[in-house]
Amino acid sequence: MKKAEIIAKYDTHQVVLLSTLNQEGLPETRAMINIRHPEIAPHLESYFKRHERLLLITNTSSDKIRHIADDERASLYLFDPNPQSFNGLLLTGRTREVRDEATKCALWHESWKLYYPEGLEGGDFSVLEFLPDSFKFYSQFKVTKGLVE
Repeated sequence: MKKAEIIAKYDTHQVVLLSTLNQEGLPETRAMINIRHPEIAPHLESYFKRHERLLLITNTSSDKIRHIADDERASLYLFDPNPQSFNGLLLTGRTREVRDEATKCALWHESWKLYYPEGLEGGDFSVLEFLPDSFKFYSQFKVTKGLVE
């Protein structure tokens, strides 16, 4: 599956599930807002038209930042919850913290103060980039899997 195909599917979901490995090597999964989705972050639509990146925002103080620092392996999962048309996409790969200030500034919006009250400069706003290596696509109870091209 090509990265562009993955992004096309990813962009239709408002929420994605991110799993990281904790200090004991056990998976921890949490729901994350999809900032690529135009209803979640309309101010980022033009940014993501120019960048094929799977970016997430989170609190620097969150456990996932420590998990990723110890072990970059992670997975993202998105799915259609309708049982009649069930489909899902599991992506496995690596997640890294983006430390590039230009990227952080490009993604920042005052509306994020809901989650990061101290703002962009407050020290608790982090950006993660998910780098997919492989996928499993579930559609109508059939599975297609492979490497991300």
